[in-house]
Amino acid sequence: MGDLALMFHVKDGGVSDPVKWSKENLQPDRSIIVLDESSGSLFLWHGQKQGLVQRRTALRQAQSLKGHGYTIGKSIIGRDTKDIIEIDSRKVGRVPEETESNNKLEELLSRKFREIGNHIVTFDLEGVGAPKAKPVPTEAKPTSTGPVSTVTTVKASTGPQVIKPKTVETPVTPVKVTPATKAIKPATEYEDSSEMKVSDGKSQEINISDARIGLLLVSILDKYDDIWISKKADGIYNVEMMDGPICSFKIVEKAIKFTQNSFSGISTNIKDQIKRKYTELAKLL
Repeated sequence: MGDLALMFHVKDGGVSDPVKWSKENLQPDRSIIVLDESSGSLFLWHGQKQGLVQRRTALRQAQSLKGHGYTIGKSIIGRDTKDIIEIDSRKVGRVPEETESNNKLEELLSRKFREIGNHIVTFDLEGVGAPKAKPVPTEAKPTSTGPVSTVTTVKASTGPQVIKPKTVETPVTPVKVTPATKAIKPATEYEDSSEMKVSDGKSQEINISDARIGLLLVSILDKYDDIWISKKADGIYNVEMMDGPICSFKIVEKAIKFTQNSFSGISTNIKDQIKRKYTELAKLL
């Protein structure tokens, strides 16, 4: 049968429905998952109108598919998926990595294929034509106890069987935050002290670098209600909003150092307001 592929539309609430294999599914208000056995990759494509909540929900679905594959009957599609290639369509044409990944997805969707049922396609073109009918079990069981999709088949008198997955959300463990009971000793924005101490019955150490990162994020949230923060392997933090990147920075000798293109996508007025807010908050350290 050759390598198989599937396309999913991630709906609000985290339900991933298989859809017909087509470029037309790449719409601005959608997040689309493409599971491709031929490359061992899973593409996660976000339309321009997708917010942070929708993108994070789609990423959880993609991670679940990567870890467990997609079960149909006794078969598991994509069990050997090696990586997730996430594409933000807002960055295509501006960020080289995003553009390259999008080109790979476009190339995959342009390949000749044939559908073998249940929206499953193969790039093995031998025997093109009506596929032989195969019995579909009335019940499909996941091969893992993890958060894998539960698959239920719906019988029909004619035509291929339609499979609708129901996803089980991964529980989020709450994090308990204990507020300090004593004020932190004041420090200026540019002090190089590596740590300070507060007392709540026990001595606790607060890293000054982490405190400055927190104050910067609070300053940005004063202007934007919806931001997304990620940290790369090289220690660079990326901060984004709905309309694109805000800034990137890393800690160098306990100080925040911004990358060259930081704040270039926002107005100078907002940039100055963020800077003033951070300066005011840093006086509390």
